[in-house]
Amino acid sequence: MSKPQDGFVSRFLNRPISRRVTRLLLKFPIHPNVLTISIFVFPLIACVFLVRGDYVSIIIGATIFQAFSILDGCDGEIARARNLESKLGERLDYFCDFAASLLYVLALGIGLHRSGEGILCAVVITTNELFLKAGKSKMSVASSPAHESFYARHRGMIGHSGLLHFGEEFVWWAFQLTKRDMAVFVFLVLALLGWASWILHLWTTVAGLSLLLSAIAVIRAGNGAADVVPREPRA
Repeated sequence: MSKPQDGFVSRFLNRPISRRVTRLLLKFPIHPNVLTISIFVFPLIACVFLVRGDYVSIIIGATIFQAFSILDGCDGEIARARNLESKLGERLDYFCDFAASLLYVLALGIGLHRSGEGILCAVVITTNELFLKAGKSKMSVASSPAHESFYARHRGMIGHSGLLHFGEEFVWWAFQLTKRDMAVFVFLVLALLGWASWILHLWTTVAGLSLLLSAIAVIRAGNGAADVVPREPRA
């Protein structure tokens, strides 16, 4: 039920829990798309706590987002178990994750009296996603194991931005350490440590770097620049 794109936190924390929840949910006639929409209530509830801005409320909000991150795997697990995977389900899941990210930074920005930073972070996240979609490519950008660990919207950026000049292993680690499952978990740790403002700082920085690379990829692809595409050796 797992996916090649799963990060460290998904693989060792989220999936072990979500699989148990999925086994229970499979006893009921729940469609994965309905579940995707249903669990979106978690980010909405989390925002109610985040906007309060005090230490305990931020921890509760961050914990609810971590719970959402865990349950977010259940719809895909149900879809794969029942052979109900679809483009609609994939788009719905992506939209809910994207909307949850925007709600997180906006609500936290309000709670910390850093609304400007929260809005900036939301704008950077949105712009980055637009550039990722513009540069989306179906071509293989790395050897098979690494290629499968990247989401489709990132492959064009990786191939056209020149990131692979730093080496495939560097790119793999960079993406593993900045994936959404890792980010949400780290944000919870920062909240527990009382460093909630660093959630906004880190998210804005990482999204900004991704936006820069995505913009470079779109420009290079538009100019017909050659992709860096390591291939597996022929057998």
